[in-house]
Amino acid sequence: MDRIKADYYYEHLAFYKAIPYYEKLALAGDNPHVYARLADCYRLTGDLLKADEYFRKLLDMHRGSDASKLKYARVLMQLMRYEEADTLLKEYQLTNPRDRRIANMIEGCRTAPDKLKASYKGKPVFLALNTDRSEFAPTLWNGNLVFTADTAIAMNKRTSGWTGSSCYNIYTVPCYEAGNCGTDYATLGTPGKVNIEWHNGPAAFNPTGDTMYFTRTRYNNKFFSRGAVPNKDSIVFLEIMIATDYDDATMKFNKVKPFAFNSSSHSVAYPTISNSNNLMVFCSNSHGSGTDLYMCRRNKAGKWMRPQSLGPNVNTDGEEVFPFLANDSTLFFASDGHPGLGGLDIYRSSWDKGKGVFLPPVHLGIPVNSSYDDISMALTPDGTGYFSSNRPAEAGGDNIYYYKP
Repeated sequence: MDRIKADYYYEHLAFYKAIPYYEKLALAGDNPHVYARLADCYRLTGDLLKADEYFRKLLDMHRGSDASKLKYARVLMQLMRYEEADTLLKEYQLTNPRDRRIANMIEGCRTAPDKLKASYKGKPVFLALNTDRSEFAPTLWNGNLVFTADTAIAMNKRTSGWTGSSCYNIYTVPCYEAGNCGTDYATLGTPGKVNIEWHNGPAAFNPTGDTMYFTRTRYNNKFFSRGAVPNKDSIVFLEIMIATDYDDATMKFNKVKPFAFNSSSHSVAYPTISNSNNLMVFCSNSHGSGTDLYMCRRNKAGKWMRPQSLGPNVNTDGEEVFPFLANDSTLFFASDGHPGLGGLDIYRSSWDKGKGVFLPPVHLGIPVNSSYDDISMALTPDGTGYFSSNRPAEAGGDNIYYYKP
């Protein structure tokens, strides 16, 4: 029965719920199926040391699949054990020569030690608003820092089977100069319209601040079928919502409508809007292999035109997520597909007007990047910025940092 429950939760992406059942099964003796899935559950819920323990047990049995070796290599890179990761990646490459991610990961293992030793200016400042839950995807709006969090003050919300934490809300705190932000969270938007009981966020704003574009779990509000809408594989996709009818007095967005290019077959998420208000970049898994970045331009009638892929300079066979347009020609995003330090790293790409493409990205280096997941860069007009990372810190989960080079 434990095996049935564990596999059910795992296959329905409820990794946090699957862990205790797989742990019980692991006590009964060596089992490659249990070790592989338990290691993966810990990897996906962010416990890298436990993931390392069970991936190592699996490989010591000489039963690790190619997929497990690749996942373990990712964990080893995050733990900065680059030589071990390099060995596994080269073993994987022998039987998977067409996997284009691997060359970049091997290059990352080769160059990471020098990147970590490189000199740098400034030091990321850990914000006081962080908790032992996750706070991420910061952006500035009307003198406030807006971010996404699964903080404990939202205990009336559902919990995520993936992480065991509360579902995400969009929050705001007052933000002053030099990263000095308040700690009293306020939810953003009219209750029940922006922050619903499922996942909400991250958010982005048009230049005037009276329109918000945000990500939400696909949701059905009918009385007898209210809740998140999964596909046949129990995967719940994300969609972009547009909040308008902003009231200055209440700081609420009173109308919400779906983005024209949302889909019932894949996710459309994490939008960012340019200063001109005529360019949107977002991520989607419409091709079924990882997430790529796409852009939409607004026509003279004010409607968003059909999305176009940012192309192979930016998109890889890995994950490209959390884009941020600093202006109409400078894009920041997170990726685990380009050579980096491990996990998701933040990159910058510039628009080449002559060629009509975003150029190959530049790795931001340390201290913005680390061997852990570093995401969601957002710049202020003076060039300072905020980003989020799950690197070890005073609080657990993802945390938000202020950075001045």
